[in-house]
Amino acid sequence: MRLTTLEPTFLKILDEKSFRQHDDLAQADGVMFLCPKCFTHNGGPVGTHQVICWAPHVPQTHFPRPGRWSLHGTGYNDLTLRAGSSSVLLGSWCRHPDCKNWHGWPEGGGPPCAEARCAGWHGFVNNGEVTGV
Repeated sequence: MRLTTLEPTFLKILDEKSFRQHDDLAQADGVMFLCPKCFTHNGGPVGTHQVICWAPHVPQTHFPRPGRWSLHGTGYNDLTLRAGSSSVLLGSWCRHPDCKNWHGWPEGGGPPCAEARCAGWHGFVNNGEVTGV
């Protein structure tokens, strides 16, 4: 599945409590896109939550945390997310009623989902392609 199918947008932090959508990867502080597993499960965007992946320079005061990914490429079509060995904890900040404080590792930098039905998904965003759906 192509990342562009998941309605991605780059994010720019405005202050400690807010951010806005932004279309320039060079100035982006993160990326947001529809959850690939839920998108497949729901047959499209209706009822599908979004995933946010922040860049390493974003303070841990911004949710979700603690995971941070480096954004590589020129835009959505060739975006690659890379992470170190840090794990991602999706805990009480998740507003979905089925979230069960999932804790996992983003293999190769792919973002995990925030909803319990997605808790087993480990995937990749590599050169604009989302795998592991």
